[in-house]
Amino acid sequence: MNILNLFKSYTIKEVTGIDTHISSVMYERIRLWADMAAGQAPWNEKAPPCGVLDQIAGRLAMMVLREIAIEVRSDAIKSVLEHLDANIDKIIEYITLLGGALIRPIYSAGKLQYEALPLGNYLPTSYDFDGTLTGALIFKQIVDGKKLYLLVEQHAYKDGAHSVECTLYRNDLGSMHKVNLTDCQQTADITPSYTWQHVKQPMIIEFRNHSTNKIDGSNVPVAIIAGSENLIRDADEQYERMNWEQEGGELRVFADRDMFEKRVIRDGGTVGVKMTGSLNRLVTMIDGDGSPDGKKITEHAPDLRTASQNEMFQQILRRIELTCNIGKGTISDMESVQQTATQYSGGRQELYAIIDRIEDEIEVKYQQCADVFAYMAAAYGLGSNDSHITVTWNDDATRKDIERAKITKINEINAGICDKWEYRRDFFGEDELTAKANVPIEPVQSSPFDLA
Repeated sequence: MNILNLFKSYTIKEVTGIDTHISSVMYERIRLWADMAAGQAPWNEKAPPCGVLDQIAGRLAMMVLREIAIEVRSDAIKSVLEHLDANIDKIIEYITLLGGALIRPIYSAGKLQYEALPLGNYLPTSYDFDGTLTGALIFKQIVDGKKLYLLVEQHAYKDGAHSVECTLYRNDLGSMHKVNLTDCQQTADITPSYTWQHVKQPMIIEFRNHSTNKIDGSNVPVAIIAGSENLIRDADEQYERMNWEQEGGELRVFADRDMFEKRVIRDGGTVGVKMTGSLNRLVTMIDGDGSPDGKKITEHAPDLRTASQNEMFQQILRRIELTCNIGKGTISDMESVQQTATQYSGGRQELYAIIDRIEDEIEVKYQQCADVFAYMAAAYGLGSNDSHITVTWNDDATRKDIERAKITKINEINAGICDKWEYRRDFFGEDELTAKANVPIEPVQSSPFDLA
């Protein structure tokens, strides 16, 4: 749920008394991203999502997941960090679609746990000069029977102390009223305020996209899809047009009503056309077709513009790839436009640049998470304050050096390990059938015994 939609009647400052320092234009953009991610953008009522957002986030997450590995020395924090690593795809999705994600470490049920919150469910209130998040508001909607509540946590880090203040609001048809934490069963045991002392960093960790915020110039992270919102709307609307035309092009038979009249046969019985479910979809009864010929049956089978409609759709997808810098062929059909090996490789390198940026962010923030979890493990008597971890990336070095990758593939072909068509597939973006068809036919050496 997009929690920001709860504040349409009131500003956050009017409800909580806290200024988030987020400009109105940035606030509205975060709200739009959240609605788009939930499939509830203003245009989605008429044009449902065509899957572009899921495809971008899924592709980035898949590539990171298959490369990342983490080793944890301390058993006290090993389980929680391995769980975070196994679910890093959620963090990547939040970074892609919303710009940032917040990890809030928790001690519950005798073990270390965490919450992963997308930007919008938390709002930054302050940053350090190096871009580290030092203050935030965290929002949680709580359903208690028929009552709705909003729990607001205010986090602030300063001079080695991280303080947390919890406030509960009852949501009465959009009107927020401050109540006691004990008024709700689910928040009755929450400590209203507490402080972590002698900590070297904030106890909340923000994973973020490091693209420049061109919306208002602030430190608030922006989504990878920022700037392509209108193009994504165009893609949804174009896909809806394609579906509408396909539905409108279904074969239909318009038949005069008198062709369905029952007729009496010799034995006194009647015969007629029985309209089954499939016939009801195909045949429509009318009172004549209105033409001078008085046709009893008229077929409706128009020529569909499938190719031209799809080409327009692919053009929009390529514009999204260009705007988001995710490389050609990430969401568009690579074979819809002929590309040279250089163009195809360039598109892959653009995608890998985004992947590398995300992986660099994850590696830094994994260590910060380990530091916080280790501090909490020592505080709760679960183990020593040992935050040593090793993050490794089993990425193929050749993916960052395309020329080296080509040489490696040629050597594999010469050694008989790979076929020549695989080279065209990997560096021209061709499918197997196209690549095999484009491999030059090797000349057959003539035999001295052949007759001239």
